Amino acid sequence: MNSVFMNFKNFLIFCFLFATVWSCNSPQPSSQGRESRRQKAQISIVSPKNNEKHPLGTIITLSVKVHDGAETIDSLRWFVAGKWMKTTKGEDVEWNTTEQTTGTHRIEAVAFYSSGQRDIVTASVVLLAPHPPKQYKYKIVQVYPHDTNAYTQGLLFDDGYLYESTGLKGQSTLRKVNLQTGVPVQIVDLPPEMFGEGLALVDDKLIQITWQNKVAFVYQKDDFKLLKSINYNIREGWGLTYDGTHLLMTDGSATLYFLDKDYLTEVRRIEVCNDKGPVNNLNELEYINGELWANVYTTENILRIDPKTGVVLGRINMAGLLNPNDIKPQTDVLNGIAFDEKTGKIFVTGKNWPKLFEIVVSE
Repeated sequence: MNSVFMNFKNFLIFCFLFATVWSCNSPQPSSQGRESRRQKAQISIVSPKNNEKHPLGTIITLSVKVHDGAETIDSLRWFVAGKWMKTTKGEDVEWNTTEQTTGTHRIEAVAFYSSGQRDIVTASVVLLAPHPPKQYKYKIVQVYPHDTNAYTQGLLFDDGYLYESTGLKGQSTLRKVNLQTGVPVQIVDLPPEMFGEGLALVDDKLIQITWQNKVAFVYQKDDFKLLKSINYNIREGWGLTYDGTHLLMTDGSATLYFLDKDYLTEVRRIEVCNDKGPVNNLNELEYINGELWANVYTTENILRIDPKTGVVLGRINMAGLLNPNDIKPQTDVLNGIAFDEKTGKIFVTGKNWPKLFEIVVSE
């Protein structure tokens, strides 16, 4: 018994000594390896300063500072919004922003050193509209009745009829509406858990998005037959329109999404800005003669936006559109823009409004 115990004890001692010797002789991280994982970069971007604001079209100097004791830069590569722009030995670079869009752009400098090390440093620049938006006023041409039960989210006009998407859970619908009477001639209820939002016409199909459900419904325009539903990956669905190539969607922020018309996958995005900064709460949309018109949620403003650059070109002050006598407890905010391409007529309304208006706009 004692012999067995002694043999076991000797075995444990042997294992301990072997482990100690192995750990002492095993390779240890070198100082060079530790340096390769250093946290502090040897350069920093000094121009532009982070979140600096500039009008679109400004020429901005991109410049780095090399810290004391830093290695010699072998090459310095500049990237804007993930796209390579220029490679230098560390010299300043001039960035012409004329062909850019408004909004926040990430600038990245990647320094490579002869030792094999590299540093990546970043900064952001906000590009703004180069001029304040033009101010427009409206004139009422004609007044039409509108269903006060219609919580208007999306609106469009085609072949003599209004097409309207309404919201609220349990009340959301798609409607074909007689312009003269305001009465729906065709209506489809959405499932009760769905909250209807923007609406667009693509060829002979109506596409209706939802608020937080991240589902779009595609209908045959003539009979409202549901053709399919599509899941999309945008934070929220607000406004929707079609520019002839892409669907344009808003999500309540300043971001404008360009989507594939068949699958609603994101193609690109821009951030809409005036001369002060990004404009949030972009809501219902309409594409009118190359411009994007947008309701700004909870305001009496309609913005005219350049969809190529994100610049706010103009602001239409719609204050006073609805007579105070027409405002009831259920009357909500201005929302809904429709355009008749054949006649050039523009129609606007609001959520649960009793009236829809044909307007003309002037400076």
